[in-house]
Amino acid sequence: MATAIASDFLSAITDSKNPEIKSLLELRDQLLQDPAMKKHAEGALDSWSASRERQGVLLYLLGRTERALAVLETEASSGLGKHFLARALVAGGYYARAEEILSAEWKSAKTFETGMPLFRALVMQGKLDEAEKVIKGVKEDNAAVKAARIELLMRDGRLQEAMDLVVPLHEQQGHDRNVAFVYALVAQAAGDDDAARRAYEQIAQRPPVSADVLINLGTIYEDEGLWELAIKCYETVLREYPWHRRAKLFKRDAEASRNMYYDEDRERKEDKRLQILRTPVTDFELSVRSRNCLQKMKIDTLGDLILKTETELLSYKNFGETSLQEIKAILGSKGLRLGMRTEEALAYTPPEDGSVPVPPVDDTLTQSIDALELSVRSRRCMERLGIKTIGDLVEKTEAELLAAPNFGQTSLNEVRQKLAELNMSIQA
Repeated sequence: MATAIASDFLSAITDSKNPEIKSLLELRDQLLQDPAMKKHAEGALDSWSASRERQGVLLYLLGRTERALAVLETEASSGLGKHFLARALVAGGYYARAEEILSAEWKSAKTFETGMPLFRALVMQGKLDEAEKVIKGVKEDNAAVKAARIELLMRDGRLQEAMDLVVPLHEQQGHDRNVAFVYALVAQAAGDDDAARRAYEQIAQRPPVSADVLINLGTIYEDEGLWELAIKCYETVLREYPWHRRAKLFKRDAEASRNMYYDEDRERKEDKRLQILRTPVTDFELSVRSRNCLQKMKIDTLGDLILKTETELLSYKNFGETSLQEIKAILGSKGLRLGMRTEEALAYTPPEDGSVPVPPVDDTLTQSIDALELSVRSRRCMERLGIKTIGDLVEKTEAELLAAPNFGQTSLNEVRQKLAELNMSIQA
């Protein structure tokens, strides 16, 4: 039976003058779920006698999107070929090119089969108003269209409305790939990563799986610290689309994060320090003159205050040495000082024995870079960049260091760790 269906399917592609796109797409799911049917269709590729354009269509329907794209980019000339070329472009993340093809098709025939991939291409480019017009123009009112409307609500910031609508829709039509995808998007936006992960994993069990599903699933795995699973998601995308920029970027970041050491205690202390930096200066007993000067300089919090230098404060009218000493005493009681970068303030850990904290000083800035005891590779990179002291190093940005030959994420993590031990950091 499967072989007979497969033969009819192949006949529609090879012999029919104008195959119906809707029928081909309906058969696609059956083709991918039935191993015997799929094997028969794949066997036809070995002795292909029809046009290369039709071969590209079959490749797409078999889930071989990369090969389909390679063929259809040069061979697509008919409406059928261009339609499936556009679908392959959407799957590969080439949304602008897909939009161009599908928009022309949409003008002549506003069908569900054209509207849905066009909707996806527009949404992924942030063209929400145009995407909404397309959905309004689709005549069908099926589960996929309803899911698209809900997605627009979510992307428009109306998350609660989207949640109220997508939950019952998913309960009734969760088997629909589009519904499950939007349900996962909304759940992820609402912070329910467990529900989002289950939905994405459910979709991933039924080929073909879009790159968007795997990338979103990968980001959830990253948040859960499951780096290997996240990397596997990105690698799956890259096997199909070696050029996929988002997958490349996410894979690189996941690999870097996998090698990083997470210090939970330090994170807790940084959060506590951040609360201190947000403390309003009005919470302290300042003289009227100091309070008025700070107000006129638009210094509202301790975080604002530490960014100022002594020279900047003294240059302000009516702000004298007495006010300066008053300010320094307040900052010193919190382990802070004038001219301090926010990163330094967050990295500094005050004593926990109740003693008065002493702010870190800058003497270490003049020390040789050798004091950090960096690895051979990192030291050589320092030499190439002309970095001789710790002060030279902290003036560099992460981007400047990563731009140096042979200086990768591992070296950057090493530098971060060494500087953190000195309550210092490089610029992000």
